[in-house]
Amino acid sequence: MATIYDVARESGFSLATISNVVNNGGRPVRPETRDKILETIQRLGYYPNAIARGLARQKTHTLGIIFGVVEASEIVLNDYSLAILQAVLSVSAERGYNVTHITQPWQNAEAPNLNFRDGRTDGFLVVAPPTDSGLMSLLQTLNMPLVAVSWPDNDSMIPSADVDDEFGAQLLMDHLLELGHHRIAHITGHPNLISGQIRRRVYLSALAARGVVADPDYLRPGHYSPKDGYEQARQLLQLPIPPTAIFAGNDEIAFGVIEAAAEMGVDIPGKLSLVGVDDRPMAAMIRPSLTTLRQPFNEVGRAATNLLIARIEGEDVSTGTQLFKPTLVQRSSTAPPHSGGADSMI
Repeated sequence: MATIYDVARESGFSLATISNVVNNGGRPVRPETRDKILETIQRLGYYPNAIARGLARQKTHTLGIIFGVVEASEIVLNDYSLAILQAVLSVSAERGYNVTHITQPWQNAEAPNLNFRDGRTDGFLVVAPPTDSGLMSLLQTLNMPLVAVSWPDNDSMIPSADVDDEFGAQLLMDHLLELGHHRIAHITGHPNLISGQIRRRVYLSALAARGVVADPDYLRPGHYSPKDGYEQARQLLQLPIPPTAIFAGNDEIAFGVIEAAAEMGVDIPGKLSLVGVDDRPMAAMIRPSLTTLRQPFNEVGRAATNLLIARIEGEDVSTGTQLFKPTLVQRSSTAPPHSGGADSMI
C-alpha cells in the first residue's frame, strides 16, 4: 500500500506540501504543483490514513453513540433504539460525520473503560442512560462534547433532547379519566430511566388532581418488556376489585397485557381499557388495535445529533432539554368502563 512518503519521492515535493493538498489546507499551492501531486496520488493508489489525519487535525469527524440499557446485539431489534439510531445516522451523513457505536458495556468508574477514553470520537451521544449509573459523570470528566437523549432536565451541564413524557403521560391519563375510568392501574417502565420515572409520577398526580385515591395494588413494576406486562396483568386481573383500565409504560408492556387478558377471557375494551406508549408498528396491527402515544423519535434523534455536532464545532449550545411533544392515537383498546356504578368502588 502506497504511503505519503512514496508520493513525496515520486512527485518530488515535500510532505508538508502534499499534506496541504490532500487536506485542502489554507496555504496557496500552484495549480501545476497540485495537479502533479494529485496525479501521483492516483497513479500510486495512495489513500490518506483517516486516523492520522484526525490526530493531525485533532478531530476525527466521528460521533460516538452509547445506548444506556439496550444490549448491543438488540439495537436494531428494539424499535426505540433503532428509531434514534436511524435519525443519528441520517444527520451524520448530511453533516459529513461518521458514527461509531460503542459496544463495550459500561461497568463502573473504576474500570478502565478504554473505549470511552481512546480518542476515536469527537464526542458522545448517550441514549437513555440509567439515572443510577456513573456513566454520565465519567464522560463529563473527559472534557469532550457530550449530549444525551432522555436525561434528567435538572442536569443543566448536559444538553439533551427528549420526548415530552410529562405531556404525553398526561394525555393518556386524561383520555382514560374522561372516558369515566377511576380504577386505573399502571405497569411502570424501567425504574432507573427518566421516562419510567416521569410516567409514574404523572400517573399518580393525574389521579390526585381528579380526587382519586391511588390504590397501591394498582401500581406495578416493569422494565419495558412484554413479559412484565403479561405477568403484572395476570395479577391485576385476579384482584378482588380489578382495574377497569391499565396504563402500560410502553407498547411492549401493553402487548403482554393483551396476551394475559386473552388467556383469562377478559375482553378489551369491553371489560378492560388499555393504553400504551410509543406507537410501535405492531400497535396498529394487533387485535384489539392499541390506543397509544406516537413518539417523535426522529425529531429527538436529529435534534440530539445536531446539538452534538454543534458542540464539536465550537458553537454555543444551550443547556437543558429540547422537548418534542407526542400525539395521542386513539384506536380500539379503550372505551368507557363496563360496569357503570361499580367503577366508583375505589
